[in-house]
Amino acid sequence: MFSCLRNRCGRQNVDCGDITVKESSLSSLSNDGQRQHFWGMCNAGRETSSLGTDLSKEQAKKEKERLIKELQLITKERNDLRDRLRFLTERSKNNRPHFRPNPYYEDLERMEEAVMSILHNLEMENTEIHENNHKLKKEITFSRSQKVQKSWNWTHTSKRAS
Repeated sequence: MFSCLRNRCGRQNVDCGDITVKESSLSSLSNDGQRQHFWGMCNAGRETSSLGTDLSKEQAKKEKERLIKELQLITKERNDLRDRLRFLTERSKNNRPHFRPNPYYEDLERMEEAVMSILHNLEMENTEIHENNHKLKKEITFSRSQKVQKSWNWTHTSKRAS
């Protein structure tokens, strides 16, 4: 994009040291001081385009209008692409207008939902069974401790009686 703009503005290869200037079709008399001030020391060694161009004011005006229109079109295209990129990245994949889901993929998604539902039900059933098992273990432990205590009490009472 920059090379295209460089070519349009009359500049060619911009390398580190040597800077070549192509003959511009526009006169640089009006903005020569501004350009040098803007680019500063970066382009201090650069020569400005020649003052002896043979363009009339009308040709310069047409060229300026053409460049302005081209710049507006490029800006509009950039904004459209930026909006489209934002639209595509911010919305989910299923809501995109150009997205056509594969029917096999939809079947696979339904099967996945069914399997995940069964898995969830099995996990819930497993937790219930685990809780019931834990309760039963507590009851068994309690009943064993009661039997041991009764047998201990019975043995101690029988020893006292004898």
